[in-house]
Amino acid sequence: MSLAYDIIPVTLVTGFLGSGKSTLLADVLTGDAARDTAVLVNEFGEVGLDHLLMGEVDTQTVLLDNGCVCCSIRGELKDALAGLFSKRARGDVPPFSRVVIETTGLATPAPIIATLLADLVIRSHYELKVTITVVDALNADAQRARYPEWLAQISATDRIMISKGDLTTAPHIDALKQSLRTINPFAEIVERNSSPDALRELLFKPARFAPDSVQSVCEIGAGTVRLGKGGGRLAHRVDFERSDIVSSCIRIEDPLDWQVFTLWFTMLLNRHGDKILRVKGLLALEGADRPAVLHAVQHLVHPVLHLEEWPDASRASTLVFITEGLDGAVIEASYRRFCAALKVAA
Repeated sequence: MSLAYDIIPVTLVTGFLGSGKSTLLADVLTGDAARDTAVLVNEFGEVGLDHLLMGEVDTQTVLLDNGCVCCSIRGELKDALAGLFSKRARGDVPPFSRVVIETTGLATPAPIIATLLADLVIRSHYELKVTITVVDALNADAQRARYPEWLAQISATDRIMISKGDLTTAPHIDALKQSLRTINPFAEIVERNSSPDALRELLFKPARFAPDSVQSVCEIGAGTVRLGKGGGRLAHRVDFERSDIVSSCIRIEDPLDWQVFTLWFTMLLNRHGDKILRVKGLLALEGADRPAVLHAVQHLVHPVLHLEEWPDASRASTLVFITEGLDGAVIEASYRRFCAALKVAA
């Protein structure tokens, strides 16, 4: 295939300040893995240092150091990716086969995911395969209590890597894993491993879009898991907000009319997308034998995937929402009312 028409897989690496993102990349991107990978690094501040701290990383590195990712990177990221692809097609840089984007520790992932999924030019050349968040085992509790960015990184990720576990105790790690599961039941949680092969698999293995994660949420949650009952507060950039993240599971027994569901879901995200941190769903569509997998982050919807077969005897649609300040019962009620209104109108 011509280099001008390749679709290049992208790994997005997030994690709060000092969690160990650059250390992870430095350990993985050596030898063949380095020569085959392009790295884009964003940093918070006037002078970028992460590309220097990564040491002898033999990759095409583009440093994005214009400020906070979640505020201003979207245009620059598009330009950087488009320019990098053009250089690759012309032979100005080695023909890398994958891209790693490392965000600043103060970034929320949604704007970058938006660029990768919604921009027509970028998605014709790049495909987001997995989002990884590095979590500092020593400071996770304090960061969770103080920074909404930490919660946004955890909520939107596919895979969580716990770093600095050797500096704490096994019971503390177990408690941290349980805490992370209550925030994002979808995410695969692993501990930092020194094996280069294990780290490469962690970084480059595509995320699971199969329904096993959706099914596990329903089994664990039995409805809703609530956080912040003790009244913990988050120190935001402007004011203080209460942490009110919930995980809700909705089941719909009747097959879905795809046009009706799409219209309702689009309206839901348009109205409440800022509160909907993550959605995964296994959908039974009218006239279709195979289930469809729905995957969304805030206002962004990934391309719908179709599985070869149902994972079990159940044929009901299952939708799992991670939301902030929006109860799952309200979402389910809105769908029921929407369908009822359409029947009356018909």
